[in-house]
Amino acid sequence: MIFAKKERLLRISKNRVLGVCIYVQEQHVSWLTDVLLQEILQAIKPKLHDKIIECKQETRTASAFQVAYYIDKASRSSQVLLQEPIVKDEDTQINEDDSQFSYSALYATLNALILVPEPFDPNNTVALPEMLNINIE
Repeated sequence: MIFAKKERLLRISKNRVLGVCIYVQEQHVSWLTDVLLQEILQAIKPKLHDKIIECKQETRTASAFQVAYYIDKASRSSQVLLQEPIVKDEDTQINEDDSQFSYSALYATLNALILVPEPFDPNNTVALPEMLNINIE
């Protein structure tokens, strides 16, 4: 089975992000839209904090999808620099030499969320691919 891998960052607090690795079977790549990915993340969000602590596999099913997910240790920790425009109001004085943007750091957690989404099929259960070499106890 051939999988395509997509990587995203999921903001989990004001200054923390969680790396997300999405493994999608090649025939389902066009099926997984950004809107559907948001639905999947909303579906697993209530249990996400517990999974960061437990590190065990979980599955979730909805009418449009089924997903297996797992929290794994990240291979590296990193920072993301977020560029935001400065909001001007009547009292703000900005010189032409000043930057029009402010920067804030987002820190990546030492964990990564592994997602394996598929279209819902009542005859087929979704599971983490063996190629990930994840041992679940």
